[in-house]
Amino acid sequence: MPFYIFYLTNQTTVNNVEMYWFIRVVFVLLLKTHPLTMKHLLLQFTAILMMASLSAQNIQENQFYSPTNTGSNMTLGFNTNDLDDFVGDVIGAFNSGGKCIGLESVKDDFFTMALWGNDQGSQIIDGLIDGEIPTFAVLKNNGQVVPIASINVFSGYETNAMSVSNSILTAGCTVESYLEYHTQGYNADVDNGSCQIKTYSLDVTPELFQPISFTDNNMIIGMNDQTINLFEGGTLGTFFDLDQDGVLDCISSTEIPGKNNDADGFFTISLWGDDQLTDEVDGLTDGQTPIFAILTKTNHVLAFESTTEIQGYAGNAFITLDEITFDLTIYGCMDSNYCNYDPDAEEDDNSCEGTPGCIDDHFVEYDANASCSLTDACSTLWKDAYNQVNTENELNLTTISQLEDSIANFSSPISIDIVEGWNIIGFTLDQEQDVVATLDGIVDHVNIAKNNEAKVYWPEFGFNGIGNFIPGQGYQIKVSQAIDGFMYPKISTGQRIALQPTVPQWVIDMPVEMHPNDIKSLVRVVNLLGQEVKISEVPKGSPLIYLYNDGTVKKELR
Repeated sequence: MPFYIFYLTNQTTVNNVEMYWFIRVVFVLLLKTHPLTMKHLLLQFTAILMMASLSAQNIQENQFYSPTNTGSNMTLGFNTNDLDDFVGDVIGAFNSGGKCIGLESVKDDFFTMALWGNDQGSQIIDGLIDGEIPTFAVLKNNGQVVPIASINVFSGYETNAMSVSNSILTAGCTVESYLEYHTQGYNADVDNGSCQIKTYSLDVTPELFQPISFTDNNMIIGMNDQTINLFEGGTLGTFFDLDQDGVLDCISSTEIPGKNNDADGFFTISLWGDDQLTDEVDGLTDGQTPIFAILTKTNHVLAFESTTEIQGYAGNAFITLDEITFDLTIYGCMDSNYCNYDPDAEEDDNSCEGTPGCIDDHFVEYDANASCSLTDACSTLWKDAYNQVNTENELNLTTISQLEDSIANFSSPISIDIVEGWNIIGFTLDQEQDVVATLDGIVDHVNIAKNNEAKVYWPEFGFNGIGNFIPGQGYQIKVSQAIDGFMYPKISTGQRIALQPTVPQWVIDMPVEMHPNDIKSLVRVVNLLGQEVKISEVPKGSPLIYLYNDGTVKKELR
């Protein structure tokens, strides 16, 4: 099943017809290969259909035009209130080539639309072919296109058929912390990956959108970016921490008009300056730049900034912001070892301060030098620690006794019964030591010893290729007689027995064998046909081949 989904979500060039038939094949395979209930299968099938719809083409406003009457169609009915937010707008259907094959106004009760099939008498694909699932989208009156993720029940085009949908899911950005969620103009049911620009409040809260005062001097900011008009009915506010107490103060606020106001969306907001006649700081001073933020009608705070640099407050000045952006550069502490670490920070502003730790003195881990609480730093209450110590004291004698028994058991030498011939034994001591010195007590009976790398200790030849026995490793050893109760002796650190290479007398006395092949002899003589011949019966000048027992061949003339 995961393979099928991976295939669908990665085929960006597959048209709707190909998707439809592929999904049908997948459904049959599921029936044959997956031990699932029919209900579970249907749920998975619906999920695949939705993903296919989401991966469909990106419909544009200019694609919404009256479809061609091709002479064949089917009827699609809408019996749901899922489109109530789009009453008066139009819903369109599009084939795999992007051609509009259905268009109808959205109504607040049951309505239908015709889906036109392909004209078989034309070589141009001008409608839907059998089984094709079109792409659906809504065109709003303001020109915005709303993609449809799925239309429930509808399973593909069929001439003269009628299908009624009782559920429609729209696609879009579904995450509130992204700008697209607030500007798309509708609440999407299915996320289609359109969330791109993350938004921030910069510590501005909805409660702060109330100016603290109106002074006798100000500057005017003109708002000429129609992006802000998308938040019609919301509030634009400006903020600055005037008294440097860590809490922002509202400098000014105003309602945001729509694009269709008398000034084509343009409006202004005042920045109030400090009243020099009072001791209280109640406005901006020269050069100070406030934070700009929007309070949406759904009570979300979205901070933004101008793409052109603002020089700061200047009394009686007037500037216009022609372009704003919500894609802010977030400054802050980027080191998680400090109390004011900001996980959203993109550039470090050298503001890191304070050491996290346990700041509750009811816990053993209490740190008087900690500036802020660290998650899970406080774990053991003093009361619990006291009770634990008393319990541990009661168990100490028993524990110490058990440890002594264990130490004595682990320190005892291990006895090994070695049988005549080959044995596999482990080296049981905890320090490595010289093989020759370790086996010196039984060397008269040791024929050979081997380690896991096939390196050997061969006493008769005065050769030690193993070096040291290694703790925990196993060894093969061949002895000439059984040795009962052998225990590895502990030898002094660094003690070794040097060997003198020798050859035993029995090896010297061994006869030197000669293989029959070492004596070269003629096996047979053959002619060029491979037939064995007698040399005396072959005419002179005939080519002959001589085969020898050492595998050599010679060719000569008779």
